[in-house]
Amino acid sequence: MLIEQLELENIGAYTERNTFDLSISSPKKKVILIGGENGAGKTTFLNSIKLGLFGCFGYGYKTENNDYYKRVHGYLNASARKDETNPFSITITFSEVENYKRHVYTFKRSWNILNSAIKEKFTVKKDGHYLNDAEKDIFESRLRENFPPKLFDLCLFDGEEISKIINENKLSSYLKELSTVIFNLDLFRNLEGDLTNYLQQEIDQEHLSSIESEILTLQRQEKEQSLKIEDLEDTIKTAQQQIEESKESYSLLKKDFETHGGLIKEERETLNRQVLEIEAHRKANSEKVREFIQTLLPFYLNKNLLLSTKNQLQNEEKLSLANQLTSELTDDRALELAKSLPGVSAPNDLAAELRKQIFNIIKPNDTDVEYIHRVSPTQRTQFEVTAQQVEKESHDTYIQLLQENRENLLQAQELRKKISTNDSTNEFAQMLETMTQTQEKIFKLEKEVEENLSILETRQEALETLKNTIDSKQNIVQQSNKTRNTFLIAQSIMKLSTEFQMLQHQKKLQQVQIEATKMLNKLMRKHQYISSLRIDSSTFEVTLYDNNRDHVAKETLSAGEKEILLLSLIWAMFKCSGRRVPFIFDTLLGRLDQTHKHNILVDFIPACGEQVLILSTNSEVDEKHYNLLKNFVSHGYLLEFDTELRKVNVTDQYFNFNKEQAK
Repeated sequence: MLIEQLELENIGAYTERNTFDLSISSPKKKVILIGGENGAGKTTFLNSIKLGLFGCFGYGYKTENNDYYKRVHGYLNASARKDETNPFSITITFSEVENYKRHVYTFKRSWNILNSAIKEKFTVKKDGHYLNDAEKDIFESRLRENFPPKLFDLCLFDGEEISKIINENKLSSYLKELSTVIFNLDLFRNLEGDLTNYLQQEIDQEHLSSIESEILTLQRQEKEQSLKIEDLEDTIKTAQQQIEESKESYSLLKKDFETHGGLIKEERETLNRQVLEIEAHRKANSEKVREFIQTLLPFYLNKNLLLSTKNQLQNEEKLSLANQLTSELTDDRALELAKSLPGVSAPNDLAAELRKQIFNIIKPNDTDVEYIHRVSPTQRTQFEVTAQQVEKESHDTYIQLLQENRENLLQAQELRKKISTNDSTNEFAQMLETMTQTQEKIFKLEKEVEENLSILETRQEALETLKNTIDSKQNIVQQSNKTRNTFLIAQSIMKLSTEFQMLQHQKKLQQVQIEATKMLNKLMRKHQYISSLRIDSSTFEVTLYDNNRDHVAKETLSAGEKEILLLSLIWAMFKCSGRRVPFIFDTLLGRLDQTHKHNILVDFIPACGEQVLILSTNSEVDEKHYNLLKNFVSHGYLLEFDTELRKVNVTDQYFNFNKEQAK
């Protein structure tokens, strides 16, 4: 897709009609450069392209509803809205290659206001001829498949967003989302989602066997457990980074303390560590006591009644079985069974005795059992689990824990007193306090990591159990005569889809690694500092290596180098995908030094697809950098906001640097 022209009429601060020629004059001059200070209208320009192309679909709505029109209302020029006769429209012209021939399309979205209500009109022209409603719907659907709104968002590279991805360690999740969309794997995810919804909603639950319903429930639990594990892994990773930073801070404090004549006593560190360990132990004891009080104590206080109830439930179960046996194993059936046995001479006697002995096996121990509770199997299981826990518990255990906490409290108070006495006589008390706080923070974080690792292990085991259970039940379903083709086919497609996505990611990411490494070494100031990189096809974690095949930590890279890394990966993914889409860069160069800016403008921008839109301020692309870029520029525009008239003035050139220097 090549965007040829954009026309804004009373959109945002663009009053009346403003036309931007975005066509490419030659393959080498693929850049459209749009300059403007902050607040000049660059964001409105970008939003207008998305709104013009996708309408309500660009914001996640399937139809033009009130929420969509509220968004549109915010885009319409405030002054023009006062007169409902004023026109409002976005017209976007673009070209696409279909069957080896390039066609030109013009989308026009116009809005009318009547009694404060907004109504949208949408027309499409192909090679100068209007499409009818059916042709328009077909083309819109094809456009959303080939160039979905999500892909447009990924083609827009906002400097602020790139900085956020880098600073918040979201590189892996961003690459996963990007690769899924540009390699068309989101179609398979949508298919899996549709199949899941179909299995849950469209299939008549009365026609599903109970085991199939269990599989659906287990798969939902599996997905929820996987999300919890991902969140917990992120939490652990963040805490581990904080631990490393705190340890480094502590080392610097300690070095500074010793340099200025301070004396770190091993005894003080030992005492401080003992206090922390005692407090952690007391906290663990208190948690055990509190959990016992909140859960099992009421049952423990009524232990005899609990055991009596347990016996009653067992008798009720036996009585229920006995009643069923009485109903099912009648005299006639028992006689029929006795006659079927070989060598029986007196079947009547045998039938009576057989019925009597079977009944004696399952009848209740007590003769006067009556139904009291009539619990379900699930309730009985829950009761038995609770009863077993209560039988194992002893109040002496918790009395001992409380006594232990009292003793530990006295011990901790004594240790703190020793530390306080030591610190009060030290002229470096403030530094010691800071070091103590840092140690406490490290200890607390390490405990959190330890606890979270334990929780993570438990959740991973639970997830593995869920997966094994699902596999087991799926095997049962496949072998069962009751299995229906619809359920099996859907499950097989979902499994095949997951495997296909994994294989495609592995295949594509191998190409991406090679291309990204080439571009990275072109752009980085430290040539050949990174000799190769690897992207894990499951986690999308990026690993860097130097010429000696040693691992290079991403944390050692500067902010500018991290941005260069991300841009190289994005560029490589788009190149390997074969997608012919425009690249849009908004305030891209703000955080880069002079060398990196030069490399981006000279090596990176010319390699970006068939069309590049750059929105910049004069501080990002100044006269020096403009001279580097101008040979690649087809059209340049300057956006200037008139504060008195509250409108954007559009000039057909980039910043006039001679005029600015004269000022």
